Amino acid sequence: MLPPVYVPPVLSTPVEVQHRSEKNLAQAIVLIVLVLSGVLGFLFYNLAQSNGGILQTAAAASDRSAASSAVDNIRATCISTSTDTSGLPYSATVYITYGLSNLSQYSMDSTWQLTIDYTGAGVVLASSTTFHLPANGVAYPRWQFTMTYSQISALGSATNRNFVVSIDLLFTVHGNYGTYDFNRHASYDSTTNTSTGTVSSSGGGSLPSC
Repeated sequence: MLPPVYVPPVLSTPVEVQHRSEKNLAQAIVLIVLVLSGVLGFLFYNLAQSNGGILQTAAAASDRSAASSAVDNIRATCISTSTDTSGLPYSATVYITYGLSNLSQYSMDSTWQLTIDYTGAGVVLASSTTFHLPANGVAYPRWQFTMTYSQISALGSATNRNFVVSIDLLFTVHGNYGTYDFNRHASYDSTTNTSTGTVSSSGGGSLPSC
């Protein structure tokens, strides 16, 4: 029986050690690149989402501004009045119809409260109407003022027939990013022939009958 033969261990050559180090380094670099790619992709995705929110917020703000501008550019097209005196001597009713034109892409629902205060006669008349104004469309809201016998008498016997007209307007505008509420107010004093407040409809000069 032969004695065991001693075989010395095979040592890696410097070249093999260098190749193994380069392989480990390459694997580490690939791992780092993958991690960075994932992190950067996540960050860029979140940034895009954030920017999308910012852009949407800016668009919504622009939409609201345009809706407000649409309210302030409503055009007055006509006006008509009629009177029902069949209730005399107890009462009489006056109707006022106002034509409005909406030149914008925004439809809106609106309520207008109209008050006429004959300060010298102590007579106050008020009427409110709600109507829909379609986009690029027209509406003809109408107000009804019914005067009692005592109001008619007071107005007829008054030496001072000056008056103050005030109008309060509420608009709900249907925009692309939501609905927006706007308030407007205007008044006119016949004593001084002056008007104040915000004006929501435009159109100068005398208007034709509706």
